[in-house]
Amino acid sequence: MLTRAEFFRALTGIGAILRFRPDAFGFFDTTLNGFWKSFWAAAFAAPVWLLLVIRHMSAAQSEAPLRYLSLQTIAYAISWLAFPLLMVRISRFLDRSERYFSYMVAYNWFQMAQSIAWIPVLFFADNANGTPSEAIRFLWLVINGALFAYGWFIARRGLQIPGGNALALVLIDFLLGLIIDGVTDSLAQ
Repeated sequence: MLTRAEFFRALTGIGAILRFRPDAFGFFDTTLNGFWKSFWAAAFAAPVWLLLVIRHMSAAQSEAPLRYLSLQTIAYAISWLAFPLLMVRISRFLDRSERYFSYMVAYNWFQMAQSIAWIPVLFFADNANGTPSEAIRFLWLVINGALFAYGWFIARRGLQIPGGNALALVLIDFLLGLIIDGVTDSLAQ
């Protein structure tokens, strides 16, 4: 079970990542036990995810909401498991297996900050009558740009790899998310 002290240390680590501090990884429990506890971030990020799912539910999908929500819930679980599993192989390939927990624990906890970053888009999109405005599109680009930068920092510092490799990992993560979303959307039709 995650203790309050562990949770607040993880929040401190997230805050340090948000300031690009190299010592950010020292706030996380980078043991096997800490790795498993970092998946608590999925529970903390779930409310924002649920708001996004409901917001994107089309009229057709709202006719069978249980099916749609079930598919989205399965996709949420897969998205939390797919990248860490893929990273086992990639970290071996990069000869960084010893840094796997350092990277993945920070990555998992940072997903809470990532989910919070999308709240302004939800708020402004709700006020746009379903049609994204230029401001919302711009906000989407800014948020994605910032999240790419943080993802790069987490990969570079967490795995202690060159910047190009870190960028490749961010792109792999992004593409994996697009694939999971695309498959889920096609099943939800």
